[in-house]
Amino acid sequence: MILKSKMLAVVLVTFLFGGILISSAFGWWQTESTKQPATFSEGEFAGQANPADIRGSYTFGDISAAFAVSNANPAAYPVKNLETIYADSPQEIGTGSVRLFVAFYTGLPFDLTTAETTYLPESAAQMLRELGTCPRSGSLS
Repeated sequence: MILKSKMLAVVLVTFLFGGILISSAFGWWQTESTKQPATFSEGEFAGQANPADIRGSYTFGDISAAFAVSNANPAAYPVKNLETIYADSPQEIGTGSVRLFVAFYTGLPFDLTTAETTYLPESAAQMLRELGTCPRSGSLS
């Protein structure tokens, strides 16, 4: 069977838009981010949000909601903007720092081998010390 170019174009368009329509009908088509981090799939923390999945586009309000991190006034401030605030710092403070803080704050596991160049601001480290949620004594000084 030989397909002519017009017929091939019709078939391609039908598959493209048909696939979108079918996936929309089943609720699979999603064009917006849900700001819901991935969850642990196994082990002691199965079903809980994974701090390693925090993205720079998350606001502190998103993080507070997903991880139950107490915050009296979560601002609509993207996490990635921390890099501009701490631009003069010798260490990079950004999304990785927020991931590390949330993991320590909530007691969720975090792979510290991937965070070897991740730093916390002194105020965040002090807060974790006061809460007693540091993984090791003096590890955040």
